[in-house]
Amino acid sequence: MNVAELIDILRDLDPETIVEMAIVAPVTEHSDDITVDQYEVEGVLPRDPADHDGESVVWLIGGESHDVDEFVDAIEGAGDNVQTGEYADVIDIDRGAEARKAIFGV
Repeated sequence: MNVAELIDILRDLDPETIVEMAIVAPVTEHSDDITVDQYEVEGVLPRDPADHDGESVVWLIGGESHDVDEFVDAIEGAGDNVQTGEYADVIDIDRGAEARKAIFGV
C-alpha cells in the first residue's frame, strides 16, 4: 500500500477515529494457524530510501507502550545500526533519529 491509497481509505472517516494496525503472523513456520496482534498507531517513521533500493518507505509505529518507548529510546540514543525483523533488515539509527525528530517533533 502506498500513502495515496492509505489517505484515500482514511479520507471519509471521522478525524477522531483511532488508527490501529493488526499484525498477522503464522503461529509457527509450518502451520496454517495464525495469530493477530493489534496495536494503536503511535507514530510514523520515514525510512531512508537507501535502505530500500531507492524507494520511499514509512513505518507505522505501534506496539506495547513499553516496547515503543524502548524503540524510541534506541532511535534517540544509539549511534550504531540496529538489526530488526526476520529478514535482518539493518536500520541506520542516526538517519532514523533525524526522521523521528521530523515526525514526532522530539
